[in-house]
Amino acid sequence: MLHIDGLANARDLGGLEREDGTFTPAGVFVRSERLDRVGSDGWRALHAYGIRTVIDLRRPEERTGQVPTTIRHVHIDLDGGDQTDFWAEYEADGRWGTPLYYLAHLQTLPHRLALLLKAITTADEGGILFHCSAGWDRTGLVAAVLLRALDVTEDAAVADYLHSFANADAMAALHERSFEVEERQQILNRFGHTAESAFRDMYANLDLEIWFRESNVEPSTRVAIKTWRGAAASLDRA
Repeated sequence: MLHIDGLANARDLGGLEREDGTFTPAGVFVRSERLDRVGSDGWRALHAYGIRTVIDLRRPEERTGQVPTTIRHVHIDLDGGDQTDFWAEYEADGRWGTPLYYLAHLQTLPHRLALLLKAITTADEGGILFHCSAGWDRTGLVAAVLLRALDVTEDAAVADYLHSFANADAMAALHERSFEVEERQQILNRFGHTAESAFRDMYANLDLEIWFRESNVEPSTRVAIKTWRGAAASLDRA
């Protein structure tokens, strides 16, 4: 966990085991929930940690809070909130709050992730913090893609996802709202899953190579993502 005043679901994606036995580099990507509660001390801590870009994955109507001018602020509507035909069934049955929509989103709305990956590629030098509202689902989808890009083991990727469930009580206390843990679990159960099995199944079937080819992602973006902006390439050579 990354301990920042005003955040209860923040963590660096570094230190996760890869299939080759190495570990993901720290300080490249940080995931979190909304930043509304982060005050001046928290922002100083994030800047000291190396964060130079914040990417807000929320829909335009959800956006709140301010980011200091010392940190670049980028907005990417990962959902594609205007894609009502896609979202109708997932919003109706609750799967929008689970990993059960991830693969369909990547297949049906590939341009949304492509925009996000381009923003990562062109971000200022330094660490990137990406977030949605709870730091759980949209953030979880992006984290899954980034972890798959570096061949993070299934067990390590699942463990990272489950941290959000472990952090739910702390998030509720900090943000003064429920994050519907029981509701999420009930929805998953209706579809024959637990939180772990839903993410594990999605991650096992996340073929990033095929997605890259079918999405016509620029070569420079593909290299940036598969090397975590060069940090993993340096690690692999060490």
